[in-house]
Amino acid sequence: MSSPVVIPHRPRHFFSVKNHPLSGVTTPQWIRLMRDHGSHVEIATYFPRLIFLTIMSLVNTIGAIADSVLYGRAIASQELNDEPVFILGHPRTGTTHLHNLLSRDPSFAFATTFSVGFPSGFLSCRWLAPFMGAIMDDTRPMDNMALSHDTPQEDEVATNQLSGGASPYMPLMFPKREALFRRWYSMRDGASSAEIARWKESFLYFLRKTQYAAGGKRKRLLLKSPVHTARVDVLREMFPKAQFVFIHRNPYEVFQSAVHMADAYYWQCYFQVPSAEDVQEFILYQGEYLHDAYERDIRKVKKGNKHEVRFDELNKDPLGTLRALYDALGWSANFASIRPAIESYAGSLRDFKMNAHARLSEEAKEVVRARWGNWFKDLGYDE
Repeated sequence: MSSPVVIPHRPRHFFSVKNHPLSGVTTPQWIRLMRDHGSHVEIATYFPRLIFLTIMSLVNTIGAIADSVLYGRAIASQELNDEPVFILGHPRTGTTHLHNLLSRDPSFAFATTFSVGFPSGFLSCRWLAPFMGAIMDDTRPMDNMALSHDTPQEDEVATNQLSGGASPYMPLMFPKREALFRRWYSMRDGASSAEIARWKESFLYFLRKTQYAAGGKRKRLLLKSPVHTARVDVLREMFPKAQFVFIHRNPYEVFQSAVHMADAYYWQCYFQVPSAEDVQEFILYQGEYLHDAYERDIRKVKKGNKHEVRFDELNKDPLGTLRALYDALGWSANFASIRPAIESYAGSLRDFKMNAHARLSEEAKEVVRARWGNWFKDLGYDE
């Protein structure tokens, strides 16, 4: 479904190599990606990025070999804690804020910027983590939130690399081929059994490494990737005892923030120069699909294993909102012990300024309502 274009379009960052989500790809993974999609790369425009990633793939392959030799047996035998917690929500709804807060609870294990950025070799190369500033900014390009090698991060970044592109994150590299990667959202619409197995194998391998790095299965995995919002059924099949926390936000604000993210960050990822229509359709389709898939699947999860959080309430009262979350999911016994850590982190954000966006035009509002109308209705936001 096409919509009138209502977003800015400012092609740039053609020579940028920082903050790329494939910086940790190994040579075999890079070859697979280029085999599958290389004919669609705009080489003349993005050759610096391609050269950088090719060099990085060689370095990462050494790290992957080291991890395999030094930790391969331990990773293969590592049992997973069978009660993971998944933070769900469309991109730009506050999933990172919630992830950062919950990561202060020492009962959780979580992926970090370094581990998802370099999933094949992060165990043997962890001594390199403090030097990531050479290829990564110290704040996120889209919202100026702090970014460091040990910041909690999205596991799907790792899975995308380990699987050689079996992920809906691939439109960040190939925006003109966005529709090709839609099958990776829920893996129920077009993905073959072999493709699903490919994603699962990569995902579980990364989780075993994350669990091992955390000292074993005692800690619960705290996992956050917005695309998991469409995978509740698949994740429940893999982890019947999983719990889900869904955070949501006013759809107009989400659209504004998503547009800003695309303008501020996606240009550092592309291998193709997209049109404004390409970028806008990616934002709208993703929001539409994630919401509808979530509403379809979450009703099958029993009450004590799911909880919903409003972004504005979390932003206004993080302590009270988390207390309600802990009570709803049966974690209340832990709350008193982690309260000081949560208060300390929340206090550190007092001077943080959220992005200020221009008021949405009426035309833009109509575009959002036309595609995301179910958000307003299902989540109780006034249009």
